[in-house]
Amino acid sequence: MESKIITIAHQKGGVGKSTIALNLAVELSKKYKLSVIDLDYQKSLTIFNEHRKENSLKPLDIYSFNNQNNFVNFLRKNQSEIILIDIGGFDSDLNRTAILAADIIITPVSNSMIEIYGLENFKQILTDLKEIDPDIKSFVLLNNIDPRASKAIIELQEYIQNNSNYFELLQTIIRRRSDFVKSFELGKSVIEINNKSKASKEIKNLIDNIEKILF
Repeated sequence: MESKIITIAHQKGGVGKSTIALNLAVELSKKYKLSVIDLDYQKSLTIFNEHRKENSLKPLDIYSFNNQNNFVNFLRKNQSEIILIDIGGFDSDLNRTAILAADIIITPVSNSMIEIYGLENFKQILTDLKEIDPDIKSFVLLNNIDPRASKAIIELQEYIQNNSNYFELLQTIIRRRSDFVKSFELGKSVIEINNKSKASKEIKNLIDNIEKILF
């Protein structure tokens, strides 16, 4: 079976890409043969993986690339069922390759009005890439959402609806919860921290969304 590629992508930093990526990586690795590619210059997933090792937890299979050819060759030859890619909050040839290669692109956004400007900038990248793949589209994930937020969410939803050639809204909403902060520090997914928590339910729902799209 050809690998399915999940790319967590946004040229804007601070939207929670790595938090989503590490939780997905841990849980997907329990169901599938999974490879993780850490393209973020902060190497958050690599550091998280060290925390897993320190806590005697099964480590993730993580790779990192600086060379375009090596990256492309890895994607072509890898035998994993799923490849999960976490890219940094910047534009680069490597990041664009990761976006183009994806079977699903996930773009986390929060409930700040500035997020619409961030999506406009990311839309420009997608516009460029549509010259190569006219069908390219990103699935927007409402992430780190204040439970009291409403107006900003509605305006984000309207923006996404009005830009349906570029974006589609995922059904799952990830709320602002303390377990997501703890997960990085402990080297655990939120499900490993508390399988019955609200954060766990949200990640399980997100995985269900992704599996329905991929398979």
